[in-house]
Amino acid sequence: MHRDMRARLYLFAALLFSATTTVTLANPAGAQTPTTVTFNALTPGTGVTFLTNCFTDNGFSFTAVGVSCSGAAAQNAFLAAGSDQPLFGGGASASALLNTGMASLIDVRRVDNARFGLTSIALATFDAAATTVLFTGTTTGGLVTQSFSLLGTQVGFMTFTFGSSFSSLSSVRIEASNEFGEPLVKFDNVATQSVVPEPSTTILLIVGLTGVAAVASRRGRRV
Repeated sequence: MHRDMRARLYLFAALLFSATTTVTLANPAGAQTPTTVTFNALTPGTGVTFLTNCFTDNGFSFTAVGVSCSGAAAQNAFLAAGSDQPLFGGGASASALLNTGMASLIDVRRVDNARFGLTSIALATFDAAATTVLFTGTTTGGLVTQSFSLLGTQVGFMTFTFGSSFSSLSSVRIEASNEFGEPLVKFDNVATQSVVPEPSTTILLIVGLTGVAAVASRRGRRV
């Protein structure tokens, strides 16, 4: 009876260690780091720059869906512009991005394919056209969506905030449509949040089985 009681205590200690490991892995201090994609490195102080149809900035990739990543400048889906280009940049921003009619969808993901949260984004109309922008995020639980409406009277960029459902994404698709049926929108300052990976079932199972094996070994030596 005494040996059985001790074995149970060992098993309880192993399970407690497993639970403690879960908490430690899920909540490491300082693991969540916000990152804002500003496009500052891509945008000139003045003028317009063609960015091709696929590019990276601040650890994120932006891809125009359905078109080749390379091509002539006139066929590029993305343009970056300085504040001296009201039609493209607008306002005082020196880092604006435009999705032209060359592609109607934009896919955004981290370069390292890690999950991320989307916190907010600055949006502006192209040529003062009322615009609706739809965001579709891919999560472990399926798809999440959120849309923002830009009025034609909006001046410069306005910051829009995402809901909590955009907190664990593998990718985000952006789709814009203005009042003339054109997929044109300017965006800037994409605020993101890194995601702390949850401890996998495999890790917890290994920890638990290790504790059980230790208990079995002790009991075998004392029989």
